Formats: sequence, C-alpha cells, structure tokens
Amino acid sequence: MAPPIYLIPGLGADQRNYAGPWTELPGCTFLNWPEYQGKASMPEVARFMADAWQLPPHAILIGSSFGGMLACELAKILPVHALVLVASTTARDNFTSTAKMKRLTRVLPLRLVQMLLRCSQPVLKKIWGRSPTPVACAVLDSIQMFSACQAGFYRNVFQAISTWEGFADHHTRLVRIHGRHDKLILPPPQADLYLEGGHLIVMTHARECVNFIQSWLECDMSSPRCDG
Repeated sequence: MAPPIYLIPGLGADQRNYAGPWTELPGCTFLNWPEYQGKASMPEVARFMADAWQLPPHAILIGSSFGGMLACELAKILPVHALVLVASTTARDNFTSTAKMKRLTRVLPLRLVQMLLRCSQPVLKKIWGRSPTPVACAVLDSIQMFSACQAGFYRNVFQAISTWEGFADHHTRLVRIHGRHDKLILPPPQADLYLEGGHLIVMTHARECVNFIQSWLECDMSSPRCDG
C-alpha cells in the first residue's frame, strides 16, 4: 500500500503553493499553516504542527522552502517514509538571507506591508498580466499568499531558522529537487533533480517536479532500493 503524501507549503504561503500538477500525486493532502502563538524554535514548531496536522507515521512529507526544513524537523519526532525537499535545505547556513530577514521583520510593520501588498495586487496584475510568464505568475501568487499569512508567525520563524540544528539523519530517505539559479537557498552539491529555475520552482516548474516525484514513487513502490 502506498504511503500517504503530505505537502507542506513555504513560509508565508498556503496550499496554493502546490497548484495544478501537484493535485495529480496519489493520496496527497495539502496542508495550511494553522494559527500559531508558541515560541520560535524549530522543535517547538514541529511538535505543534505534527499535532495540528495530525500527521500519521510513515508518510511522505513534501516541503517547499521553509516547509522542507520543517519536514526535516518533523522527521526527528515522527517515523517518515521519505522526505522530498523542493528548493529547501537540511542546514540553516544555506538559507542565505536569514539574518537580513530577522532584521527586516523586526523593523518593518508586517501587517501594514501586507495591507499595501493587497492594495497593489490589481496594479501588479494589470502590469504583469499583459505577458504572464511562469515567474510573474508565481510572484503574484506569492504576494497574494503572503498578504494573508500570519504576520507574527512569519516574523518568528526567522528566529527559529537562525538557531536550527539542521538535519543529518542519513537513514531517512531524502529526495532533493532544486533550482540551479536559487539565490535564497543555495543549491546543494548533489540533488536528485536540478531545474533551470530559481527559488519558486514549486510553482514555476510544477510539472517537472511532479513528473519526477511520480517516477520516483513508482520506483520506490516496486523496489525499496531503487535510487530513482
């Protein structure tokens, strides 16, 4: 029997992070961030989310960006079948802008920024909608998601990332998909699939990501030792 699949969105995003082809993954559940008021550490966030999402053991966790980092932390407290990291990392040092974002989120009034972004969306859609490239569509969708996210959680997560111990469990199945031009999270030295894109490949290259994961799932189900 195939393990269930749970898709964890990036920070400031929601299940719209996984649109279109992502719905083709068998037995998948799209997660959203629940309201969170706890302390800002990765272990605490992981324990809270595991309970809130009611994650079963031996599932496949797919995480984009921060969602992949959290998936790694969840694997420390839950037995998982595999982790699939999309534009994500197992080490905090690869998140290049953590320190900058910590400073910015402490200074900027995030709720005001969100309100301004909501007001600017019609203008941006009018400008970029004339020739909607995949990147432009992904940026617009990201702005829309961020403008509705929980500002306090968004702010506190960068503190959590800055103290994260990372993930070094070499016994957990780990699948890495990364954009060669990702400037936010450095591409790993080795990945299962490199794509010609940036940090938003979960949206700009959804078809390529899903096709690869489907192939990997078929291989994984037929032979536990298959490397895909």
